[in-house]
Amino acid sequence: MFHTTAGGVVLAGGRSTRMGTDKAALSWADGTLLDHVTGVLTGALPGLVVVVAAAGTTRPVGSDRVLAVADDAPGRGPLQGIATGLTTAGRAGCEVAFLCSVDLPLLHPAYVVAVLDALGDAEVALPVLHGHRQPLAAAYRTTLGPRATGLLAAGARRPGDLFAVSDVRELGAADLLADDRLRAADPDLAAVRDVDTPEEYAALRDRPR
Repeated sequence: MFHTTAGGVVLAGGRSTRMGTDKAALSWADGTLLDHVTGVLTGALPGLVVVVAAAGTTRPVGSDRVLAVADDAPGRGPLQGIATGLTTAGRAGCEVAFLCSVDLPLLHPAYVVAVLDALGDAEVALPVLHGHRQPLAAAYRTTLGPRATGLLAAGARRPGDLFAVSDVRELGAADLLADDRLRAADPDLAAVRDVDTPEEYAALRDRPR
């Protein structure tokens, strides 16, 4: 079982260029995508959930278990958000964190818990699903926050630059579906399906819940 101080990090600082509007503010269920993702994490995890916005901006949060912060600098890509989120979560007492992007409308607690459970002694539990690594639907030790900050100072910008100097446990579909709860809840592992375009958003919005 994952550590009792496990927290969450939500990256909500993307420019949403392909969507044409702020993805975090898109309607989902009875709120927004940001409401949905933070609600999943606060329901699944005992620790703080950190929402990382773009440098110079803020995100509204409606829970005392959610903390909104902003990146230190603009234009540094997802590695900056990873560094900011993990460092903040670590300072709040979280030893591990489930980290995800805000554009995961099908994210659910069984997936979050299964990925964190699979972390073990590794520094990153990295799902490899649907033909791709899923760095923004993965589990991290928060000690990687300062490491990511150091890599940014050296010019790194990609999550893969962090993985290259970390102990990473890759998780295939079979690894994750060995978890009975996840297999029952989401046998297709649709939790990692993101929405980058209006068409993708419409397709998932109209999908039977």
